[in-house]
Amino acid sequence: MKKNKLPYILITVIAILSILLYNMFFLMNPEDKENEIIYFVSKTSSENNTFWRSVENGAKVAASELGVDLIFVGPEREIDLDTQVEFVEEGIRINPKAIILAASDYNYLTEVAEKVISNNITFVTVDSDVGIKEPHSFIATNSIEAAKLLGKEAGRLIGRKGEVAIVSHLKGTSSAFNREEGFKQGISLYKDIQLIDEIQYSNNDVTTAYEKTKGLIKKYPDLKCMFGTNEATLIGMAKAIKELGVKDQITLVGFDISVEAAGYLEEDVIKAIIAQKPFNMGYLSVKEAIELSKNNKEYHEIDVDVVLINKENMFDSQNQRLLIPFLEE
Repeated sequence: MKKNKLPYILITVIAILSILLYNMFFLMNPEDKENEIIYFVSKTSSENNTFWRSVENGAKVAASELGVDLIFVGPEREIDLDTQVEFVEEGIRINPKAIILAASDYNYLTEVAEKVISNNITFVTVDSDVGIKEPHSFIATNSIEAAKLLGKEAGRLIGRKGEVAIVSHLKGTSSAFNREEGFKQGISLYKDIQLIDEIQYSNNDVTTAYEKTKGLIKKYPDLKCMFGTNEATLIGMAKAIKELGVKDQITLVGFDISVEAAGYLEEDVIKAIIAQKPFNMGYLSVKEAIELSKNNKEYHEIDVDVVLINKENMFDSQNQRLLIPFLEE
C-alpha cells in the first residue's frame, strides 16, 4: 500500500512558514534585533523521536540559562535532505548568532554549511558532522568507540562465534558510518564470528527496519546476532524478532535507549543498548555556540560519553535518567 506523503509535506510547509513569520517579526521590530538567536537544525522534528526531543530539551535549558532565543527546526523525516538544506538557508537569512546543524548527510550538507561560515555566522555541528574544511566545533558521541564496545559485548553474548548482521539508519551520515565501522572492529576480535557483508538501511523508519530484519532472518537462518544503529532502527528490529519468536536464537543489540526500547530490554528481546546522552548534546552545543560567537576561536571536538545498558543494570538510579527522558529536565 502506498504511503500518503501529504502529512509530511504539510508539516514541512507549516514549519517553514513559521520560520518565515518569525523572520518577518524581526524585520518589523528592529528593537528586538539585539536578542541573541541560536538556530538549531535537527535531523528530524518528529514528536515520536525520543532522541531528538531530548536533544531539544537540553538545548532549551542551555538557551534559558544563557539568556538567548532558540529556534529548533528540522524535517519530519531524516531522509528529507533538501528540506534540511532549506532550513539552513532560512537560518542564514535570519542571521542568528550561531547555527547548530545535525547533518543528515556528510556530503550533501557541505555546500550550505560552507555558506553559513562564509556569512560569518558561528557554526557548530552536533551528533553527525559535515564534510567541510573550515574549523568548527563538533559535539557528539564517539560513535566508533561506543560501537566497538557494543561489538565486543555482542561477541561475548553469542559465545564468540556465529553469523552477525547490521541494519543501519541512514547511508551517508557520519554517525551511521562510524557506528558500522566501530561495531566491525569490536566483533573482529573474535575469529569465529562471520559478519554478513550486506548492510541494510532503515532510512530511520521503524517499519522499514522491521521489514529489513525479517528479510535478513529469512535469508540467513543461522543468524546469531543483529546490530541496529539507532532508535528507530532498533525498535523496528525488536518488533520483528519478537513477532517471529526468535529472541532466544538472535541476540539483538543497538544504539539509543527509549521507554519502548527499555520494554524490549526487559523482555529479553534486546540484550544490550548503547545509551547516548542526547540531553547533554543539546545543552553543550548551545553553550559551545555562544562561546564561539563571542569571538572565541578555540574550536572543540566534544565527546559526550555513553553507557552500556542491559537488563541487569537498567534499573540503576543513574540509568533511569537515560531511560525516562523527562527526568533530565
